[in-house]
Amino acid sequence: MSKAQILVVGRNEQILATVERLINNNPNWQATPCLTDELAIAACEKQRFDLVLLGGGIDEPSDTYLREAIGKLHPGIKIIQHFGGGSGLLATEVNMGLAGV
Repeated sequence: MSKAQILVVGRNEQILATVERLINNNPNWQATPCLTDELAIAACEKQRFDLVLLGGGIDEPSDTYLREAIGKLHPGIKIIQHFGGGSGLLATEVNMGLAGV
């Protein structure tokens, strides 16, 4: 079984590293972290993701840009806001996102 590929976009390097670690602790998931919009779009141009998590610190213009640009590259991809709050909430967000909820 292949791992679900999850793009994680955030602005805080330490928080992004923590989210990456938590996602990668699940044997069925693989996180790709990106600190900038440009890196996130470049990652989507190279790879197909199953889910995109937009973390804290992303302002409204970047949120809109990312949703539109990634949506054009991968129509129908689930893009969700990650609200933080620990590994339990993250796991719920990822599971719901992968299920298409």
